[in-house]
Amino acid sequence: MADGEPIIGCECKHSRRKKSRSLIGWSAAYLLVMASLTAGMVYGRAKTMATYGTPTAQAEWDAWRADAKKMAEEPGVVKRREPKSIEPPALVLMRDHFGVCLSIALVLSTVLFGTFMILVRGAMRGPTRTR
Repeated sequence: MADGEPIIGCECKHSRRKKSRSLIGWSAAYLLVMASLTAGMVYGRAKTMATYGTPTAQAEWDAWRADAKKMAEEPGVVKRREPKSIEPPALVLMRDHFGVCLSIALVLSTVLFGTFMILVRGAMRGPTRTR
């Protein structure tokens, strides 16, 4: 071993501090992304409930169902099916299945964030020397 050559497996205090700051930065970025995603989903749910949860929206949906039923009875190349839902599908999704939608969005965003983090860390590290 030559003088000035680092010992393999030995970490200095500077390296540990750098890793600690990096971990804090990535953790803060992750929490910010997940909080933004959650806030966006909650905002979207509120807008959906306000838009499709009104009697006017229900009347429009009922009129659309009646029109779709008429179109389904007409002969043609493509047969349209009558919508089975008595309420607008966006309302049902955000009201009854919001927890599942939020959970899936958080899990998939976590995987995407982890992949991005590994990509960026690898690019920032640069090539390693091998002997």
